[in-house]
Amino acid sequence: VVEQRVSNLAQGALCLVLLTGPFLHILNLIPRGVLAGLFWYMGADALQGNGITLKLLYLIQDKTLTPPDEPLRKVRKSHLILFVTIQLLGFGAAFAMTQTMAAIGFPVVILLLVPVRTLIIPRLPFTPEELSILDGPTASPFTMESVGGSL
Repeated sequence: VVEQRVSNLAQGALCLVLLTGPFLHILNLIPRGVLAGLFWYMGADALQGNGITLKLLYLIQDKTLTPPDEPLRKVRKSHLILFVTIQLLGFGAAFAMTQTMAAIGFPVVILLLVPVRTLIIPRLPFTPEELSILDGPTASPFTMESVGGSL
């Protein structure tokens, strides 16, 4: 299997088709509770692989139960807490913006996170090794290879 854009294009096209009149009527037949449950399940499932969630779980779990090869063991706890705090502040700013009339500017907030990561974060007391652990690539090796990159 090779990563390509056709499946994403097909998914987007199907979503667009389903938002047309006749299909909207069919979608209205699905109870809202069913859709809410589906989206709740998808959100809860997505949290399992979320970087912030994994770091928060690492902070609260018993260290004797942590695998010895866990990369976060190489990061000082104070630096891990600082990094997670910065991540949560970025999430909070982005989420708060989506709840206001300024939601149209949401992409700007996301765009501003790039200079924060490239200019501000390296000036904080993180070592390059800690930053590579805390903010390394999150794509699977398969995905990285299919787009010509490496981990």
